[in-house]
Amino acid sequence: MKRRNVVRLAIAAGLVVVAAVAAGASADRSSVDRDSYGNPGGVAPREAWAWTQLISDPAHPGQVTQVRLVTPDATCPFIDITTPAGGERHHMVVESVVSQYPTDATVCTWRVPLNATKAQIDSKTSGVPIRPNNSGVVPLPTWGAGQRPGNIAVIGDTGCRIPSGGKPQDCDKVKSWPFPQVARSAARRPDTPDLVVHTGDYIYRSRPGDEPTQYCGDQSTNERTWGCLVADLFEPAERLFAAAPFVFVRGNHETCDRNGAVWFRYQANEPSVSPCVNFSPPIRVAAGSLGLLVMDTSCASDGANPNCGVPQVQTVATTQFNHINNTLVGSGDDFLLTHDPIWTIDDVTAGGNPEWLDQRLAAAVTATTAGQLSSQIRLVLSGHVHIYQMLDFGGLVSPHRPPQITVGSSGTELLPKTWTDASLIGKNVDGQPVGHLITHSQFGYAVLRDVTGPTWNLRYFDRAGHLVKGTNCNLVGAEFPNCL
Repeated sequence: MKRRNVVRLAIAAGLVVVAAVAAGASADRSSVDRDSYGNPGGVAPREAWAWTQLISDPAHPGQVTQVRLVTPDATCPFIDITTPAGGERHHMVVESVVSQYPTDATVCTWRVPLNATKAQIDSKTSGVPIRPNNSGVVPLPTWGAGQRPGNIAVIGDTGCRIPSGGKPQDCDKVKSWPFPQVARSAARRPDTPDLVVHTGDYIYRSRPGDEPTQYCGDQSTNERTWGCLVADLFEPAERLFAAAPFVFVRGNHETCDRNGAVWFRYQANEPSVSPCVNFSPPIRVAAGSLGLLVMDTSCASDGANPNCGVPQVQTVATTQFNHINNTLVGSGDDFLLTHDPIWTIDDVTAGGNPEWLDQRLAAAVTATTAGQLSSQIRLVLSGHVHIYQMLDFGGLVSPHRPPQITVGSSGTELLPKTWTDASLIGKNVDGQPVGHLITHSQFGYAVLRDVTGPTWNLRYFDRAGHLVKGTNCNLVGAEFPNCL
């Protein structure tokens, strides 16, 4: 099946006209033309992608903002930084070097100072066009010192699903794979976000040959490459990458037997071509005064991945939760970011009781020295279950149990909802009664808005950017009462 773009790429003597690709990237895939990279004579457009990512560095415990550029060139361009003191010009650092584009590409980085007001990659020093902004401008944090992002867009489980067996999603049609529409809406509605959090799972390609594109490999084993990341994440979310910095969470589709090599080379906190590891340590990513405690739960995955050393999951998770509680939490608000959720309801028993994920992680929390998550953690933000869900425990104080927010509904096939939320209120999840529960098996994204002081507002928007009724909730203590 051919993927499409605004104009058919002209191929002559191995050269590609890439300007048409850059001009038409945001068009609806169901109404435009595109060549197939897997077809004879197909060539991947030679272009670079730039974005801004908040990362963690123990040597610099405050906010660290990094610009990343991935390019088919073997060298990195210059970047111009504007600060109140004037302009700075730097040669971006090469983290790894291209081997074969689009299977691999050169990774370039540069850390931007906290007081920077503008960052622009010099496109004249790049051998290829730069996307998403052809002038090389990348977004920077908009909040000041001591402040936190005012609007955080949350997306998750976005990739186009091509399973090893069975019917795939039609990656050419927004009706089948709505992530391009979800991302465009999240970039502007209800406001331009200050920060984007992706809760994990970027590439769902489990077999080669289907849905070939000019980016994503050929009729071989290249179903998980840099080109696939472009096709399934960067291109459909182009406007979102142009709008705000990102924080990435590793999902179970980023384990070492899946997309792990791509994760560590391009998206991980420290980009690396070192051998993939199954359990990476938790980190604290500072977004101003907000702490994002990012935990790698890619190997939890309900025990479905035998290559992760599943018996280790609970033991490793207990150690990591202790580290989060004792070392990573800060004095202000903290959000715990995991791909695999701790307390998400995903089904009901024959008797009408909730079934939930993930019991290993919940047991690991109980096994910590504190027997709970730190009281500084205001909420747990996860994906993995392909629904939107807000679940709290009625403001439970002892043991402290923050609300569990799940956003796994931004692109890949949805999980059917088999229950009525009201029927599960008061029933136990991990030994505690459910206080409030809102679930939607509906494509979309969440927005967390800083209201005042300790208050956060949480809303869920559908794929077109319309507020879903009943999901407008304010965080009070450890619960979201009185949702509208």
